Amino acid sequence: MLSWALRAVLVADFFVIGSSEDARAVRLESQAVRISDALPAVRPDWPVPKEPGQIFYIQRSINSNTVVYTARYDRNGNLKTRPGRIMWRRYNDAGERKRLKAYEHLAFGLNYRKLEQPGHFLVSLRALPRLTMELHQSGPNKAELIATIGGRQTRARYAYVTVDESGLLPKVTELKLFGVDIATGQAVSETFRVLGGGFRY
Repeated sequence: MLSWALRAVLVADFFVIGSSEDARAVRLESQAVRISDALPAVRPDWPVPKEPGQIFYIQRSINSNTVVYTARYDRNGNLKTRPGRIMWRRYNDAGERKRLKAYEHLAFGLNYRKLEQPGHFLVSLRALPRLTMELHQSGPNKAELIATIGGRQTRARYAYVTVDESGLLPKVTELKLFGVDIATGQAVSETFRVLGGGFRY
């Protein structure tokens, strides 16, 4: 079963069309779980972002442009009150870094709530605030995104979404999530079919 944390990752690559009821109608059907020694690359020919403070990224089947999530720290190395930053790496162009446009924050923007434990935050996407994940500080200037993939607690690494462009509007049809098992160090991936709702890219 997909945790709230992972559903939040899903929404980050979608632009919502329609009402909040449309968003809640999206369902994810688990298709397969894979355990491996190394983190698989869906598109090994595409660049992998390695930004300072990076905690997660999202790739899409339509091109190599990538959404990157990074953590923000104060001068003492602690997560800031607003601990995240989001940007594009436009690999399909010249690889430049780009700020999100205002309307893209409807899908990619994040809300944060500080938890009781120091350095722990509940994170939710503005598009679907009920869907949350946790950002944990693991050391000075270090943080990780914790998510359940394939029934295992993992450090989430990236997501890959398949986009069907055959209709009037492109639609996400499949989601792959990748992480590293906290207990074993093995790579874990889970594939979901995306059903229902009003999500389009």
